[in-house]
Amino acid sequence: MNKDLIVTSVDEAKLMFRKNYRDFIAEKPRTVTIEDEDFKLFSFDKMISSTNIDGMEVSEVRALKAYVNTLKNILGPTVYDQKGKEWSMLMLSASITIGKNSEGDLLFVDRHDGKTLYIFRHDDGSLFKTKMTLYKLIKATSAE
Repeated sequence: MNKDLIVTSVDEAKLMFRKNYRDFIAEKPRTVTIEDEDFKLFSFDKMISSTNIDGMEVSEVRALKAYVNTLKNILGPTVYDQKGKEWSMLMLSASITIGKNSEGDLLFVDRHDGKTLYIFRHDDGSLFKTKMTLYKLIKATSAE
């Protein structure tokens, strides 16, 4: 089994984020609205919980790795967001999932810059770049 598919502890999950996000997400469970969609942000316990995607067991925080494993055979080595930005499947699989909407689409942090939030549409493998960053998310949600 590929060890980077499973995050084994909350401490390991916490190391994936800067202190401001660690403190923010540990504060309380949160649902945020991004691009008119509600996403439930993962607690650290939820991040490390196992899920099965296309027959592959992964931690929720690493869900994109399992989707990429299937999608690269269908879409090839590259995907594009709605603005035409190129994403290698390798960079997509390295991105960190932080939440999910009721449809099963994933909210994740752009691996390129470590802060921009994207939506991964699980039904067709498409990517949507949001106007939100981790910093803006924390700032906007903390003010509530």
